[in-house]
Amino acid sequence: MMAKIKAIIILHTIRLWRYGMGFLNMILSQTLWILLFILGILLFVPPDHLTTALRLAYWTIAAWTIISSFTSLIGGWTNFFIMMGMVEEHIIRNTSPFTAIVGRVLTGTTISFVIIIVMGYFLGDIFGKDLMTFKDPILIVVGFTFLIIESLSYALSISAASMRTSVSQQFLEILNFGIIGILIIPISMLPSRIRIPYLLIPYIAPVYLMKVAVGAEQSILLSEAFLISIAESSAMVLFALGLMRSVEYYIKKNGTRAIGLW
Repeated sequence: MMAKIKAIIILHTIRLWRYGMGFLNMILSQTLWILLFILGILLFVPPDHLTTALRLAYWTIAAWTIISSFTSLIGGWTNFFIMMGMVEEHIIRNTSPFTAIVGRVLTGTTISFVIIIVMGYFLGDIFGKDLMTFKDPILIVVGFTFLIIESLSYALSISAASMRTSVSQQFLEILNFGIIGILIIPISMLPSRIRIPYLLIPYIAPVYLMKVAVGAEQSILLSEAFLISIAESSAMVLFALGLMRSVEYYIKKNGTRAIGLW
């Protein structure tokens, strides 16, 4: 088993290195799009609230970058994986195809954090603000960890669903299209009766932990957000594992011709 895991890690590391220029282009293009988005937000912010607004906008988009990267680089890569005939190759060798797909977390994590670091220092220099210091370094790690778990679980669920139905991941990642507008809402601005339901929306609780860690949010529901993150991450992991096992069992039972059929 360790030999298979080592081989998969080496495979994705080689791909990351081989397509380095393509990934560099992706990093730079996403950074520029994010810059345009933040500039649009800051046009409506009073100067005395610039620091808080910039931190709030930056770390919200940083979180969305992880969500988006994992979905496209893991969920979207499944179509390429199927077309190359790699599902059959892995099943013949008694290896779950999803084991190879999970290895894409190396690519998704690398690109996401490079974008976040480049973007953070770039925007910090432009606005003369320090965006890369944290009030609570441990909390930012906890928030990122939960966000990565949820993003990975969602990406693997998309991967399994697209392998079973042949529906493109672009039609399955609907959650990503509207989530950025929801993520940026400060919880302190919401009525108290809807704050908990707001935290129950996927990704919201981990991102709230990150915002508190960088001083962009008030720590008014920290314990609740932590517990919701644990429960939500666990549920998403279990759902993704169940869906992957179900799809893999179906393919083994009906043959690889069943890939992409309803």
